[in-house]
Amino acid sequence: MTLPNDWDWDSLTTLSVPARRLPEYLMALVGEEAEARHRARGVLYCEVANQGHLYSAAAPCVDFLVDRVTAGEGLTTESVSLLETILNARRPGLTAYKDGRPVDVAEYCRARITEILPAILREADTKGIDHFREVCFLIPQLADSCPAVIEFLRRSLSARRADWRDICAEALEEAEEVARTGHMR
Repeated sequence: MTLPNDWDWDSLTTLSVPARRLPEYLMALVGEEAEARHRARGVLYCEVANQGHLYSAAAPCVDFLVDRVTAGEGLTTESVSLLETILNARRPGLTAYKDGRPVDVAEYCRARITEILPAILREADTKGIDHFREVCFLIPQLADSCPAVIEFLRRSLSARRADWRDICAEALEEAEEVARTGHMR
């Protein structure tokens, strides 16, 4: 994978590795080998959104995953988990430069994830419970801007087995709160 030229990679912040090393972890994150995906997810978690603290390198990572979905390739459970971590992280005013223009990283990531939300929801219906769980962790925060979240969760709640319904019920409660108040507790 080559680096996209639209980001100023040298200015992107991570926790400890240079941002230019992230593509190798992104490729492992979406690869075939489960252990490599798990390791890559752990590294990327620390590098782009560690313990609720967002780093600017999250933006091109989101771009990579959105581009995969747009190209018709699915997301791994680990990549959905990374998107959830990025979406939940905060750092007001964090800026990165794309095509020489400043971009608010949190807003940019949220908008890009919202773009692929319909595909994420479709895919959640076709994969196992672990993938479904990660989708249910990801989507509640998007309920205030995307009514499809609550529709999906309500439909899933009535159509799923008991173990899946518990996951869905919790996500639905959070999504309804976000739709009502604009944020989770």
